[in-house]
Amino acid sequence: MEPRELAEELGYKIVYIPHEEIKDYIAFYRVIYEGKEIYPPAALRLGIPLNEIWISDAFRDYEKYILFHELREIAHRAEGYNVDEAHLLALKDEKMEFGNDEKWKKLKREINVCPLEELLSTSLIGKKLAIRIMENRPYESMEELRKVRGIGEKRLSRLQARFWCIREAH
Repeated sequence: MEPRELAEELGYKIVYIPHEEIKDYIAFYRVIYEGKEIYPPAALRLGIPLNEIWISDAFRDYEKYILFHELREIAHRAEGYNVDEAHLLALKDEKMEFGNDEKWKKLKREINVCPLEELLSTSLIGKKLAIRIMENRPYESMEELRKVRGIGEKRLSRLQARFWCIREAH
């Protein structure tokens, strides 16, 4: 079943929100799943209504992958995993489901979405620098990476050759 169909079958409304309003999150949810209310802390802070999944409008073309991730994360949260653990498990689920899908691979190279392992696969990027890159998200452009300690011209060039930024693509 396609992720949108599953979300709708579960009674969830999918809402596209202007990117500027949720750029720190890309997508998130507040839902009832297996009798439990499940949501990340940002959902209450931003006032997401019950049984809605919000997605940044900048990522509309990647709905299938983002919804799949959110639905898997929700299922893992219902199993008792915390937000971070459920997120990591959902990333593994994505890789199993879409690992050979070229459009999914492109999404995983977007600088605001790419996981740690993707950053580490780039020469000249070690774990400490990759973590700094992730901690300084979101980026409005690849040039903003210059603000991250340890990124000079050479590293920025390597990152620009492999990664992209959704805001520059629109």
